[in-house]
Amino acid sequence: MPYEPHGPHIFHTGNGEAFGLVDANCDLNSYEHHVITVAGPERHHLTWPLQRGELEALPEWPRIRDELDGLPAKPSRASFEAYATGIMGRTLYEWCCYGYTVKQWGCEPRLLSAGFAPKRLDLRRDGDRRMFRDPWQGWCEGGWHTLVENLLKGAEVELGCRVSVHSLPLADAYVITAPLDEFLGADPLPWRGVRTEFTYRDPAGDPLPAAVVNYPDPDVPFTRMVETRQMSLKVAACGSVTGREYPGAPARHYPVDDLAGENRARHRDLAAQVRKQVPNAVLAGRLATYAYIDMDQAIMQGLNAARKITGKAGAN
Repeated sequence: MPYEPHGPHIFHTGNGEAFGLVDANCDLNSYEHHVITVAGPERHHLTWPLQRGELEALPEWPRIRDELDGLPAKPSRASFEAYATGIMGRTLYEWCCYGYTVKQWGCEPRLLSAGFAPKRLDLRRDGDRRMFRDPWQGWCEGGWHTLVENLLKGAEVELGCRVSVHSLPLADAYVITAPLDEFLGADPLPWRGVRTEFTYRDPAGDPLPAAVVNYPDPDVPFTRMVETRQMSLKVAACGSVTGREYPGAPARHYPVDDLAGENRARHRDLAAQVRKQVPNAVLAGRLATYAYIDMDQAIMQGLNAARKITGKAGAN
């Protein structure tokens, strides 16, 4: 049965170069990502990002409409909470964002930066129910390890070798994708991790209403359910596997973008230390750059790291 143990890593991009690299190295299907969020005391199933047309059909619409009519022309960027309430009003924020954010990040949304909010939050009026608007989207046939294996063909790769700034093998240049606190042996930066519990679903059972279903209710211990079979666009006669994601695991999945910017300041200091101790190093990837980036951004960071090392010019 189609099953991706690493979660819903959906490729989507407006960058033709990133698309070309992926398309040339794996069979990319035509899947376009859809997400449902289970919202409010009545557990409404709403498309995410939220759609005004769906909201207008809710019995709570008069209250929601009054809140939307009173919103500022531009949402405040004072904090994640300020931005979110400035996009959707208090009721929808409490339904869809507050509990999910507290679970996912382990702190109050007012203590998080609004920096990553514009990419993640929206209230749409055009009926586009896709999670992403990018022209190129899809899921890799067989799972994303297929892409990695194809990219590594002909390359010599050594696994299981622990490397730090004090134990680098001799080389002309380095691409560092490790978390810099660990690489330098420094005090750890805050990260949030997710633990996924998988369950087999009998083929006679009902599939999830979308490949990803968000559960922002604070009384539900997990944040979302994922069924990657739907991303494969295949019907699995032998059943399916769903995953429940529980936040707070001791893993480095998401950097914590705090309101005061202290974590990013610490990371900048760590990056400066790396560049001083390893002048011929290039940093790339979510771990090394302490950035909440998408797949296409990670791909372009890799391509640009190669260009910098080889001296070949290219797009940023």
